[in-house]
Parts: sequence; structure tokens; C-alpha cells
Amino acid sequence: MNRLRILLAGALVLCLTGCLTIEEHYTFKKNGSGTMTYVVDLSELGELMKGLEALSDEKKDGDEGLGMMDLKENITQLKAIPGLSKVKLDQKEWVQRISFHFKDINALNAALNVLLPDSSGGQHGFFAWEGNTLVRTNNRHAAELGASLAEEEADSTGGEGFDPQVLLGMMKYKYSFSFSAPVSGVEVAEGVSTTREKPKQVDAATDWSVISRDPKALDLRITLDK
Repeated sequence: MNRLRILLAGALVLCLTGCLTIEEHYTFKKNGSGTMTYVVDLSELGELMKGLEALSDEKKDGDEGLGMMDLKENITQLKAIPGLSKVKLDQKEWVQRISFHFKDINALNAALNVLLPDSSGGQHGFFAWEGNTLVRTNNRHAAELGASLAEEEADSTGGEGFDPQVLLGMMKYKYSFSFSAPVSGVEVAEGVSTTREKPKQVDAATDWSVISRDPKALDLRITLDK
């Protein structure tokens, strides 16, 4: 049984880091307000946990494996930000969604500094409008998170046969944007794919192996046809 527990613990760390998807979904209205939904999806890990429960005869709480991904403590901070409303956390097993309405870009940036902090501890202006172009720049939150998870996995395996790029390539990051006007142009980094199924929408996706090579991989520019 002790050996089984060790194997299960190692499998948990691997799947926690390798089965992570983070999503950011935005709507921007003409008056500068909008909505944002932030998603941490560990559902693949949840499926594995069900199998592990059957092997170990132990019940696991979904919160137990969330660790640094647990978003509960962010809710109080977000509700205190001027210009945010309808702040809500929905959690279904291994998928968490924080959603809110923002009055303007300043309120949105304040919220993102709560959700996406980095080691600098400083405030970052994630979004800005340059005329009719929405500009997104990033701090080191995603790069540091990926490095931390890869280091945790390397420690659990002793580094033997461990390739961090393979692990990071399994972790996904996705954006979606919806606007009140048609999109006329999109600029993204190499390694980031985009789709535009509707004239006023843009979806973008990449993985953490791209982010580890280029910490600015999540930066983008979206120009609207106004």
C-alpha cells in the first residue's frame, strides 16, 4: 500500500501540471465597459482522480488538488475593486470560473493584477486602447507559473528522463475576445494560433512551451474596423 501511495502521489503531480488549461474570455462594449471570465480547467486531472479513488479506496475532495490554482481567496479582493460588479466564482469539481463586469479598462487591469500576479509585486497595465487598437501586454505571471510547475514535476521525478518542454506543451492557454465592431487585424507572437469564426470575435491559443521560450508570447494587438 505504501508503494501504491507513492505512485499515486507522483501521478497526481504529473497530471496536475500536465493537464492544466487556463482561459480568458472577454467582451468589450462600445462605451469601454465589458465582461471577463477567467477559467482554470483541471478536469483531466479530475478524471484521473476518479480512477485513483477506485484503486486506493479513499475519497478525495476536488479542492485537495487545486493548490496554487485555488481561486476562492481572489473573490474578496475582486469585490473590493471599484468599477467591478457581479463578481462570481463557479466551481464544478475541477473547473473554476471567475466572472465579473468591469466599468472600464482601469477596473479590468486592477482585476487582472489580482488574478495574474507575478513575483515583482507591482501593478501592471495589461490592457490599453491605442486609438481603435486593443493592446494586451503581460507581466511574468504565466512564465513564472509554468516554470514553478515544471520545477515541481522535476523534483518529484528526481529529474530523471524529465523534459520540461514536453510537460509545458501539454499545458494550454486560451483567449477569446468579442467586440461591438468588426475586427480588421490581429497581431500575435510566433507559436500563438488565432481563429475568427465571426467578424466581431477573435480566439487565440498557445501552450506553456511557447510561453517559456518567449515570456511575451501572450502579448497581442487587435484592431477594430471603426
